[in-house]
Amino acid sequence: MTIEPVPKRGSGGGSGVALRLPHARVVPMSAPPTSHTAAVERYLTGAGIAKSSARIYWISLTPWG
Repeated sequence: MTIEPVPKRGSGGGSGVALRLPHARVVPMSAPPTSHTAAVERYLTGAGIAKSSARIYWISLTPWG
């Protein structure tokens, strides 16, 4: 992943350079989740975080359903 400088458009002042950030990868959902619990599970599985962090988020997100 790289951040590359690109020329700014317009005359807003400043250095004349903006940063182009990489785009997020979009993954289409196959079907809507059947419940809030299933949605939380899908989100945490796709988030790419450590299992210990996912457990903390699971505890935080599940009661909202």
